[in-house]
Amino acid sequence: MFTSLPNHLLLLVVLLNTCMVEAKPKAKGSAEPGPWDWQNEASNYPVFNPYPVSKPEQPEFMKINRNIAAVVGETAFLPCRVKNLDEYTVSWIRADDVTVLSVGHLAFSSDSRISVVQVARPRLSASDWNLSIENVSLVDDGMYECQVNTNPKINYKVHLKVTDPSKSAQADSPYYDVVEPAPGSGFEQ
Repeated sequence: MFTSLPNHLLLLVVLLNTCMVEAKPKAKGSAEPGPWDWQNEASNYPVFNPYPVSKPEQPEFMKINRNIAAVVGETAFLPCRVKNLDEYTVSWIRADDVTVLSVGHLAFSSDSRISVVQVARPRLSASDWNLSIENVSLVDDGMYECQVNTNPKINYKVHLKVTDPSKSAQADSPYYDVVEPAPGSGFEQ
């Protein structure tokens, strides 16, 4: 069969015949690990869930004015802006005597001057929980805390400064009060 081929081709055919390797497929129930068995082997690699479950963001206070000034007789609004409140509750406490003034929308104080005004801030994902104190007096002056019932509890302190203009330094001045001239005092025109 190969007698009609030149010698160099004959040598090539012989070499090819001896270098051929037969590939047999492995039997399907083989105990040897194959390249696809990485799923069944124990590994030291961390396992990641395809859909991670994330905790909802915790509430946080947004920066807002902490120092509020009011004049005796005015209504004072103490601000508290909370982001990501969700199922948590806002409370107001008077820090001086640790008196609970409100929980949520409900005023806990027997003082009818105290109420809570909530204003939604959807663009900020937040809401304002302002403590309103009508007809403020000098006894209302002091530190107040806005608290959220997270674990651990978070709070935001607001200082209310109440002033009485009648007791200001200018009250000593003779020009502070307008005095009507008495008749016959020589000031008539």
